[in-house]
Amino acid sequence: MITFTVLGILAFALAAVLWAMFRAPAVPQPVPAANAPAASAEDVDPWDAHKSDVISINGAAEDFSDVDFPIDRRSAYESGNRRWVDLSGEFRGRRVYLEVYRFPQRDLIGMVDGRKLTLVDVNLTEEQVADLDNRQDQTAFIEYENKHWYYDSSRELGYQENEAGEAEGLYRWLFQEKDGLRMICIEKWEGEPFDVRIAQRFHANDITVYRAA
Repeated sequence: MITFTVLGILAFALAAVLWAMFRAPAVPQPVPAANAPAASAEDVDPWDAHKSDVISINGAAEDFSDVDFPIDRRSAYESGNRRWVDLSGEFRGRRVYLEVYRFPQRDLIGMVDGRKLTLVDVNLTEEQVADLDNRQDQTAFIEYENKHWYYDSSRELGYQENEAGEAEGLYRWLFQEKDGLRMICIEKWEGEPFDVRIAQRFHANDITVYRAA
C-alpha cells in the first residue's frame, strides 16, 4: 500500500511539472540587426583594404567628426626598395588619401585636410626647396602657423595609379611639425606646379576598415 501511495505522489508531481512547462511562454531569440557592421571590421589591416571597402579615420575632419570614405582607387608609391599603398576616395566633395606603410616599419599617413597651399603660403621659394634637397639638413626648418616645421626628407618617388602600368615620377619634400603629428608635404610632378598639402600621421587605432558587402 505504501509503495502505491509513493508512486501516486510521484506521478502527480511529474504531471504538475509537465503542465507548467507547456504553460510557460516561449522566450524570443534575439535577431541580429540587418545593418550591423561585421564584427571583424576593426581587425582588417589597412594594407589589405580593397576598392569599395570603407576607410574610417577617427575624428580627423575639421569639425572633429570621422573621415569616412569608400576606396575608389588603390595605388602604390615606391622609392628605392620601399613600396607602400595609397588608398583614396571622396569625402565631402574632395579627394582624401591614406598612405599605408609596412616596411621597414608600419606607418599611416593621411592627407585629409582640405586646404591646398602654395610655396608662398609656407614661406618657401623654388630655390629654397632645391637647396634643402641638396643639403638634406634635418636641423633646417620653415615657419607656418607660427610653428616650426623641421625638414624631414626629400626624394624622388614612383607613383603607380591603381597598381598597374608604368610608374610616374614625382619629387616629394616632407617637413615635420615640432612636437606634433602633422607634416607639410610638398610634391612636384612633371609639368605641374608645386602641390603643398597638410598631412598627418595616425595611430593604428585611429583607422577602421569596413569590408564592402
